[in-house]
Amino acid sequence: MRIQPARRLFAAWACAASLVFGLVSPRAFAESVGDYLVTTGASWRYLDDDSTPATAWLASGFDDAAWGQGPAQLGYGDGDEATLLHCGPSVPTCTSGNFITTYFRKSFTVNAPASIPQLQLALLRDDGAVVYLNGVEVARSNMPAGAIGAATPASTAVSGAGETSFFGFPLPAELLVAGANLLAVELHQSGATSSDISFDASLRVTAATPLVLVRAPYLQNLTPTSAVVRWRTNAVSTTRVKWGLAPGTLGNTLDVPGIRTEHEVALGGLAPETGIFYSVGSSTQTLAGGDAEHAFATPPPIGIRRPTRIWVIGDSGWCAASAQGCTDAAAVRNGYLAFAGSQPADLWLLLGDNAYNTGTDAEFTAGFFAVYPTVMRSTPVWAVPGNHEFGVSDSPTQSGPYYDSFTLPRAGEAGGVPSGTEAYYSFDWGKIHFIALDSHDSDRSAPANPSTNVCPFGQGGAMYQWLCADLAATEQDFIIAFWHHPPYTKGSHDSDNAADSTGRMQEMRERFLPVMDAYGVDLVLSGHSHSYERSLLLHDHYGVSSSYDPLLHAIDAGDGDPDGDGAYEKSALGPSPDSGGVYSVVGSSSQISGGPLNHPVMQRSLNILGSLVIDVDGNRLDARFLGVAGNVLDHFQIVKGPLLVDQDGDGVEDPLDDCLLVANSDQLDSDQDGYGNRCDADFDGNGGVGISDFVLLKLAFGTQAGQPGWNPAVDVTGNGAVGIDDFVLFRTAFGSSPGPSGLACAGTVPCPER
Repeated sequence: MRIQPARRLFAAWACAASLVFGLVSPRAFAESVGDYLVTTGASWRYLDDDSTPATAWLASGFDDAAWGQGPAQLGYGDGDEATLLHCGPSVPTCTSGNFITTYFRKSFTVNAPASIPQLQLALLRDDGAVVYLNGVEVARSNMPAGAIGAATPASTAVSGAGETSFFGFPLPAELLVAGANLLAVELHQSGATSSDISFDASLRVTAATPLVLVRAPYLQNLTPTSAVVRWRTNAVSTTRVKWGLAPGTLGNTLDVPGIRTEHEVALGGLAPETGIFYSVGSSTQTLAGGDAEHAFATPPPIGIRRPTRIWVIGDSGWCAASAQGCTDAAAVRNGYLAFAGSQPADLWLLLGDNAYNTGTDAEFTAGFFAVYPTVMRSTPVWAVPGNHEFGVSDSPTQSGPYYDSFTLPRAGEAGGVPSGTEAYYSFDWGKIHFIALDSHDSDRSAPANPSTNVCPFGQGGAMYQWLCADLAATEQDFIIAFWHHPPYTKGSHDSDNAADSTGRMQEMRERFLPVMDAYGVDLVLSGHSHSYERSLLLHDHYGVSSSYDPLLHAIDAGDGDPDGDGAYEKSALGPSPDSGGVYSVVGSSSQISGGPLNHPVMQRSLNILGSLVIDVDGNRLDARFLGVAGNVLDHFQIVKGPLLVDQDGDGVEDPLDDCLLVANSDQLDSDQDGYGNRCDADFDGNGGVGISDFVLLKLAFGTQAGQPGWNPAVDVTGNGAVGIDDFVLFRTAFGSSPGPSGLACAGTVPCPER
């Protein structure tokens, strides 16, 4: 509409009056969708002298008066810069010694942050950049994961269209404040010889985009007292996990400061063998969970024997490269679910090649996370890398999509000896010890003559030495090792061929199997060949297939099937040196590729899609290879020695149990008298159970914790009250003296020696 001259004069007068008399501020309007808070070509403060600013440079109130100032585009080396920056000592050619990092700050004002639904950052960066809004990291582009320093190079060198492209990042508006705000950027070169840098950015108000999951929640690093919950969102957001002991009562809330798309929350203080229900989302929105399906059970304390189910898949990531791979991976998954029914696995092993063809971030999303969302929300997953992970990942630096996708134990936090790396590690689950090795990208060197010179001190590569130390330290009932490249296979790969897989299969067989034999590893799992193969009970075979001699190498040449030739037997629970192991290739979880399938150590060889389910119960391990219908196509069993008696079922054998008939897996004995707290009727600590103890029981009888007369020493059952159950236990132990259990030493029956 055209404004008439008189009305135009009045409008000008009103505006001037408002400024003079303070009726309204110069910009007291609410921001609207489409408004730019920072425009391209804006003037920025910059620091380009190779110095590192104080941490406060990310704060709005930081004094940057000594920094340079100029309009974007800022940079050097391309000739299109509005502001020319200093490259380093080789200026003006900028061919060597160039500064890795340059810093930028842009202040802007927001009047009504509550009216802004969302922000959109547009970023031009050559080579990489990290962006902060009011001190919080909101975007990272072409930069590695983890801590970033002044000397951290960009992930890759940018060239061609990448040098002039703007990259978009949706940002949450809740980081904004009324008044002064700050957008800060650190721009990183890919290297000191990179000849150019470019930077520009804008920040615009946009309509809200619904926050959705890109990767559904999944469980990592589950221990008896802790868990890691991870998920990914389509846009950066705050991070929140709520958890509790029932779906409708998630009374615990854990918020992680900052915003991100890759969410990772460590839950601590959990109780062993406890069902945990959870939900994930932001501080304002629940994205998944709060129901019976988003739940997990913490494992038993390390060293406590419990029935355990394990699901194993290998080479499962073909869905990232093929529609048929998606169909086949889903069929394998559904076969497992049909078999498991109401008894799903307690934990889940991935044998590598989890994302084809080169293990990019997008391939991991499509090849793994999109295939198993209903499994990974309740079953913790433990992974090893295959060869296809290493198109863009790297074990020596633990970088790339594989390492970004998984949180694995490096400090012994789940049991075992700390490895210091996520490339290879170990963990314990009850009475089972697991060893995960990197057969592709970590150093596989071993001592000279590794078949006879096993684990000499200080010899071999880091992975070899760690493996020796870890196996020497475990006393668990069963030991299961897993890695990608099989020591024995005649499937789509040939372990006899030294050129196949650049000799990795041969190296694992010749260098690492002698260690497995020396420390009594029971089962070794691998993938790589796209088939299923399973050996007899084998030891000391480190050569090619033609060197196999059943008289020398087969401990039991039968099929290991309890319904066939009978189970494989070992003389004792725990590590049994040179007692042999079973080797299984499980590489057909998303594709099959055939091969001769005729390796002489193999009892079973199948060119069939499937997965493996392992059940460990007491002294027995049962492994079943499942087809896509959930049908069992192979079954073998390992039985280890006689199972010691455990009358109260608490996982502690009777000869070691300080309460024979009352379950007390913690084995607490506060007064160190030989009676566990859960069955100790020696209330006065005089070494026997008699009249003085009865007097204490009588005085406290009928009380509860916190009430007058309450005596926790008299609460034999530990239920927080002194009553008839405590009296029954006292009566059973009356007249006894110290021994393995007050309940086992009643009346005049003498206590057996410990």
